[in-house]
Amino acid sequence: MNNGAPEPLCFGAPSPEPNPEPPMPRPFRLLPIVLLAAAPAMADEITFRHPLDNEPIEFEYRPDQEITKAVETFHETGENPYTGDEEAIAEGKKLYAKYCQACHLPDGTGRIGPSLVDDQWKYERAGTEVGRFEIIYAGAAGAMQAFGQRMDQDAILKVMAYIDALAKE
Repeated sequence: MNNGAPEPLCFGAPSPEPNPEPPMPRPFRLLPIVLLAAAPAMADEITFRHPLDNEPIEFEYRPDQEITKAVETFHETGENPYTGDEEAIAEGKKLYAKYCQACHLPDGTGRIGPSLVDDQWKYERAGTEVGRFEIIYAGAAGAMQAFGQRMDQDAILKVMAYIDALAKE
């Protein structure tokens, strides 16, 4: 006998009240599950690896080296916060002229070092922001020296932002 109460689903429990809101559209129903599954991976800090032996890079900081908010963000996300930042790109251009253009030429097309403005990479990871940072910081095969002890990580990010801008020209 039903006296206005919801019919039980099982084991004598009352049925839940009907939901007045429409159901979530089908493509979005799995979004909470996907986000929960991805959360552990997103929470992990990126492991920077040496391009030659794939071993984790041990960052060694000079006593006067400042770890900026941009560097912290990059270590957390692997995305260069200076990409598209005109002031950082201008600073990166000056650093590129000092440290990079002798081997990679002013236009980035390469001489002793490879072109930085095409999509041809000796190391697969070099096609990523993290991979380019690893190569500049720790060095690579051939004449590519490690710049991690000569340039702050913040300066490396600015050079990378300049190279990205140069590639788009």
